[in-house]
Amino acid sequence: MIKRHNEHPLYCYLDAAEILEMKAIAQKITYVAHEPIIQIGQRNRDILCLEEGIVSVQVEASDGAVFEVTRLSEGSLIGEMNFVIPSRRTANVVALNEVLVSVYPYQELVAILQKRPDLAHKIFAALNFQLLKKYLGMIH
Repeated sequence: MIKRHNEHPLYCYLDAAEILEMKAIAQKITYVAHEPIIQIGQRNRDILCLEEGIVSVQVEASDGAVFEVTRLSEGSLIGEMNFVIPSRRTANVVALNEVLVSVYPYQELVAILQKRPDLAHKIFAALNFQLLKKYLGMIH
């Protein structure tokens, strides 16, 4: 069984040296209120970690109406499903206040995971844990 070391949504199973490897590829981006972070249809497969702030996750109905399906706050991952399953983005993610995001670029993350199967195991365990939490949150 894999041991949790901390509460970070992506680093929870990583040791200090592995965290430094991941931080080396992370890009910090700040968004202002109402700024789009992700838009429906984008092909981007990056994983985003919400470090500060709150975002609205929105979908569009067939008539073009936009509906908020949830809000995410600090400590949430965005885009983990799209990282695993290649598809276009299926929701808009919009900053509700000033938001700080750590972006893990797809190509750089894949390169690390291909070289380090031990690290890949831990990252995919963290992604699985986050997806499980989201699923359980939806059914309860």
